[in-house]
Amino acid sequence: MDALYAICSTFEIDDNDARGFVLRKAGESDPWPILISRKGSNYYGFENVCPHQGVRLDGGSGELMDDEGNFIVCRQHGAQFDIDTGHCFSGPCQGKALTPVKVVVDDGDVCIAGVELAEEDGLDLPDSDAPEVMITTD
Repeated sequence: MDALYAICSTFEIDDNDARGFVLRKAGESDPWPILISRKGSNYYGFENVCPHQGVRLDGGSGELMDDEGNFIVCRQHGAQFDIDTGHCFSGPCQGKALTPVKVVVDDGDVCIAGVELAEEDGLDLPDSDAPEVMITTD
């Protein structure tokens, strides 16, 4: 079984919402921005990268949802993505999809699997650039 990395508690993401995190894969120095979305009792993970030009969907603002809270939106290009599939149905990358990240809910924690993360974020980003995340293995 893959190692699980606890990203947040289930209660930290509201229904029909998404939250961004900046992590670091083991052996890599570049930040790895991801997002976790929730629809009902299901949680979904995607890379926080627009398939149109490879920029962060939230532009670093942390705002991932459209004004009505129905879809994930790219703040730079206006592309809209389904919250559960990551499929782009509107905008310059229509027909493409966000890169999925394997998510597992374990004992009240939203975890990612299928990738090895550095045990600490080590990104040295200013607090305003990324949410604080404690990465733990399960």
